[in-house]
Amino acid sequence: MYYSEAQARDLVVKAGHMLQEKGLVERTWGNISARISETRFVITPSGLAYETMRPEYLAVYDFADGSWQGPYKPSSEKGIHADAYRLRPEVAFVIHTHQDMASICGIRGEGLDAHDPLLGDRVPCAAYGLSSTKKLRRAVAKELEANPQSKAILMRRHGVLCVGKDMEEAFSLADRLEELCSGRFTALVEAPALPASPEELGDSFRDGDYFTLKLGGQERRCPIYRKNGDAAASLHAAIYKNSDAQCILHCRDAYVLEASRRLRRLRPMLDDLAQIAGADILCVPPEEAKVLKALEGRSAVLIKGQGALCIGDAPDEARAVLRLLEKGCRAQAYADAIGGCRPLSYGDALLQRIVFVKKYSKKKQRG
Repeated sequence: MYYSEAQARDLVVKAGHMLQEKGLVERTWGNISARISETRFVITPSGLAYETMRPEYLAVYDFADGSWQGPYKPSSEKGIHADAYRLRPEVAFVIHTHQDMASICGIRGEGLDAHDPLLGDRVPCAAYGLSSTKKLRRAVAKELEANPQSKAILMRRHGVLCVGKDMEEAFSLADRLEELCSGRFTALVEAPALPASPEELGDSFRDGDYFTLKLGGQERRCPIYRKNGDAAASLHAAIYKNSDAQCILHCRDAYVLEASRRLRRLRPMLDDLAQIAGADILCVPPEEAKVLKALEGRSAVLIKGQGALCIGDAPDEARAVLRLLEKGCRAQAYADAIGGCRPLSYGDALLQRIVFVKKYSKKKQRG
């Protein structure tokens, strides 16, 4: 089955919104495509957020000759989609996500026994490769070819690929896989014990030489370049004074709190955390000099026993850092539970961070 180009454009945009509503994609991560001929498909552009996606923004890619048309470049993972359509003639819709639990369950590089009517008996796992590289593409193609009955494939340290005869099947595969992996996570990982009342460091939003601090259920306007009356306000002011941050969020998620209690640094298990937060996330006391040092080249810092501070050049960027840090701390808890799983190499993590900062982060305001 092939979609008309108009149908494909509408369905790709619709699928992006559905995946967002389900929490299966974040910001610009992942990509979606729909087939319109034997060798051509409509695909999401590189670096364009789903909430601003419109049908006319999508690219049309032809894997017969590598040509494309559209106002924006097609996703850098277009080769993986091309291989899915090339190897699976029955496939008309492809979804690549970085959904939380399935991504976490793929960090060891092993497939999952599913025995599920939709997912089949097994969900294979493609070997690790840096995002958007030929190595990753080859690894995914290998699993597509070796497992012709499998419609969902884990991508180690990266995400998930779901291929369906239509949008409904591809979306259902992603949704069902997340349910399966959530159950696996819950069965293996003991929920961390929360302290009675984790200390609050507050959230803030910058406005010129001032910032609005939300702390203890109250809001107040604070100066950046003059003294503030308490430690939390002074810490926020110091971060604004010494960085390009426009928003600071205090994360007190249970798994982040647990990481801040027992780790000296968090090494990413997943590449999206390395990209948006840093090659490693340090854990320091809530002292201005140490926090500022720990934020150099990073967008998050663990505060000893108090969770983490996440920064961004806009509120949605800070929220994305926070979400991926929560996911990353769950990945660490899962790795601890299953054993034998090392974090990303520092070199790979640093490379991904540099690429994100210098390239992809510049695209997020498009549209």
